[in-house]
Amino acid sequence: MSFVLVALLTGCGGSGGSRYGDYDDYAADADAAAEAAEEASEEARQAVYEEHGADSDGSGADASNVDAYNVEDGGNYVCTEDCSGHEAGFAWAQENDVADASDCGGNSQSFVEGCEAFAQERQEQADRETQEAAEQAAEDASADADEYEDEADDDRGRLIDGRY
Repeated sequence: MSFVLVALLTGCGGSGGSRYGDYDDYAADADAAAEAAEEASEEARQAVYEEHGADSDGSGADASNVDAYNVEDGGNYVCTEDCSGHEAGFAWAQENDVADASDCGGNSQSFVEGCEAFAQERQEQADRETQEAAEQAAEDASADADEYEDEADDDRGRLIDGRY
C-alpha cells in the first residue's frame, strides 16, 4: 500500500519536479539579471569617468574638456566696491584657457580671485557634465540589460505554461 502511495505522489509532482520548479529557476534568473544590469551600469559609469579623467566618484574631471567660452561667470566672489578686478581676472582666465586655479597670478587680489573663480566654475562644469554623461551611459547599459531580460522572460513564460 505504501508503494502505491509513493508512486501516486511522485506521479502527481509530489517530489518537487513540477512546473513550479521552473518558476523558482526563473526567479533566480531574474535576480541574476538584475545584478548583471546593475553591474553593467556601474561599468559604463566608470568607463565614462575614466574617459573624462575623473575619480571613481565622478569628481576631478579634466576641466580642459570644457570649452572655456562655455563657462559662465556665476559671480562667486565678494567685491568691495565694484567687481571690475574680479571680472577682468575671470575674462583673462577665459581668454587664456585656464583649467587650474594654480595658473592664476598677478598683482591684484581681486584679479586673482576672478581667475580662480573661473577655474572653479570650469571644474564644477566639467564634473557636472561628466556625471551626466556617466548616468546616461549607466541608464543605457541598464536598458540594454532589461531588454535582454524581457526577451528571456517571454521564453520563460512559455516554458512555465508548458507551451512553446
